[in-house]
Amino acid sequence: MSEVPVIVISSPFPCCGKTTLALNLAAALWSDGYEVDLIAPKNELVERFLRQRRKLQETRKLDLYVPTLLSAIPAQPKSEKYIVIAIIPAENFQQYAEIFNQAHTLITVVPSILSAFWNAADGYLGMIWNAKKHIAARGIKAANWVVVPYLENPAATDGMHGLLEASRRYGFRVAEILPYRDAYNHVKDGYCAADMRQYNSVLNMAFADVYARREILQLTDFFWKK
Repeated sequence: MSEVPVIVISSPFPCCGKTTLALNLAAALWSDGYEVDLIAPKNELVERFLRQRRKLQETRKLDLYVPTLLSAIPAQPKSEKYIVIAIIPAENFQQYAEIFNQAHTLITVVPSILSAFWNAADGYLGMIWNAKKHIAARGIKAANWVVVPYLENPAATDGMHGLLEASRRYGFRVAEILPYRDAYNHVKDGYCAADMRQYNSVLNMAFADVYARREILQLTDFFWKK
């Protein structure tokens, strides 16, 4: 079993912002001094992000951290502050059971707080349940499983009570609603909200980017609180 901390970001729903969240989370971790590599099967957005990030390095001479795109979890960490983020596609997620089972933190992204994924996708719940058992077998007392409502309309809070009830039943924590912002989609151009900490003038930070950066940093802090 690998000793590398692994964050698995997944969802039973396709096209709900998993990659956008993962890349913004990675940048937040880089800004805190972590080395972060990625596992992202069949993910064109990640490949574009890496290409554009290298381009920013070359054309604007920015000292940006560029992660390595891995095909498997390394056996040993590169350093004491090394993390792998795995972005699991919604299609055929059962193929990635080995990655789920090596997780340190599980993050489930939902596009609506009315989406009862615990009923709509029994196979997904089964995958999470098995991962939690493997996490417990490694001596970790409680799996760090967080559900992130990533919503186009953050005012649509109907169903939040049901989501909180489900959290008690199934053993996950509910993050604050993350509003869908255009600022998070800078990933297609090779940079993220947290990169603005250092390069706000070079990357032309707008007012919306200030909110995005604050939200993603607060969300990152929430992930580590148990």
